[in-house]
Amino acid sequence: MGAGGKVLNRTLHRIECGLLGAGSGPLRYPPVFILGAPRCGSTLLYQAMLDYFRLGYISNFHCKFFGAPSLAERAFRLRGWREASSYRSDHGHVSGWGAPSECGSYWYRFFRRKPQYVPLNEAPEGCLGDLRRSLRAIGAAMGRSVLFKNLLTALRLEPVLMAVPESIFIVVQRDWLDTAHSLLESRMKLHGDYGRWFSVEPPEIDSLRERPAHEQVVEQIRSIHALIDKERRPAPDRFMDVDYDLFCRDTHAVLERIGEFLKLRGVALRAAGEVPCSFTVRKSIRIDEGLYKDLEDYVERTARRGM
Repeated sequence: MGAGGKVLNRTLHRIECGLLGAGSGPLRYPPVFILGAPRCGSTLLYQAMLDYFRLGYISNFHCKFFGAPSLAERAFRLRGWREASSYRSDHGHVSGWGAPSECGSYWYRFFRRKPQYVPLNEAPEGCLGDLRRSLRAIGAAMGRSVLFKNLLTALRLEPVLMAVPESIFIVVQRDWLDTAHSLLESRMKLHGDYGRWFSVEPPEIDSLRERPAHEQVVEQIRSIHALIDKERRPAPDRFMDVDYDLFCRDTHAVLERIGEFLKLRGVALRAAGEVPCSFTVRKSIRIDEGLYKDLEDYVERTARRGM
């Protein structure tokens, strides 16, 4: 982004957090977050939930104005741009101006870029206040709860819960072997190297880089879920687990269960459209077979120790 775009978004940030997000008391529209490890199926769930329910979201177009997505919504009424999903994505990115976005630039308004893990004592109080005001403004502009999917949220969960205790979390649980397999496949596709890190960097990132690639990805998954499990303990009723394989086998049943969970926590839902009854889960080996065997053995050993 050029200098002009950065200046524009800094100005938009001040407008959103200073004027549009003003107010006190509980948020009228509780934000909903999808959590999980990279390659867990979170993008597919994101797309399906937006097709099935009338929830707000940040699109690729909103993200151009990441300094104030609420102002972009009010100016352009972007909800009408939403089209039924193709259920395709490229490592979390969905093409099209109206398509849902992780919009990392929006979250970097409130959280540092490096290191990615941000405990509460390292999150500036002013930034957390701005986050709450921004979420209030976005919900008001869209007139509904907003569904977010940015997997770095798992590394910022403590400050998010402090700033926005109304938040609701959907945690995607996928078989660790399948998730780790997909992570290694992504490393090779994107970097041409199984040993090069991809995506979310947990607190132990420096020590994990010293380990073999197949151990890195398993421990990456373990660390992310350990953080989620730790932060959910004080407010377990705000979290719901979704089994990825079950979601793919019986999509409508899982979406209905999610809908019931959200309604009980104050999210007003209306039906939006149809989604497929099921999705295909790939089970073929798509990485070096020797590496897959090492991965399989490591997952089995760690399972016996207690994952």
